[in-house]
Amino acid sequence: MTITTIEDQLAEVRFRIDRMQARAQAGVAADVLPRIQRHLDALHQDEASVRAASGQAPDEVEDKLGRLTSRLDVAEHSLTADLSDDWATFAAAVEEELRGWDTYLERLQTGVAANAWKTREQAETAIADVRSRRIAVEARLAQVCDGAGDGGQKQRECVTAARDELAQKAHQLPTKFN
Repeated sequence: MTITTIEDQLAEVRFRIDRMQARAQAGVAADVLPRIQRHLDALHQDEASVRAASGQAPDEVEDKLGRLTSRLDVAEHSLTADLSDDWATFAAAVEEELRGWDTYLERLQTGVAANAWKTREQAETAIADVRSRRIAVEARLAQVCDGAGDGGQKQRECVTAARDELAQKAHQLPTKFN
């Protein structure tokens, strides 16, 4: 991958992050801001990691850039869910968010596969914990969609609480695994 291509891709990522931040500032309720800010903080951290790698470890750039774009997809779908006015839009955005988490965690796990045994074991344990949170979100969403609820505010809050737990756990993943 050439530096120009990396810079072009990072410019596109920066544009998407800025657009997401503008959307969040324009229409997000105060209770949603901490979740969005967590996503934005992680994106800025991952973007800085890609930029650093492009100058020091070019062989890691493609992998880090892939994780960054996966994390950005998650954040965009999360924001769409948070800004949605109806259950169908909310549920569809959460499902896309979960697919994004799958992609992100797969990329992350691939990256730690080459680590030393103890580090890899710790990373896989942390990733498994995040995956279990992801499964909990899916289960709560399915419970509502399968008729156990009507997609009302109470069910939305339940799914959102699980999404918060997932995002918090993902954000706590040690930076050496990112």
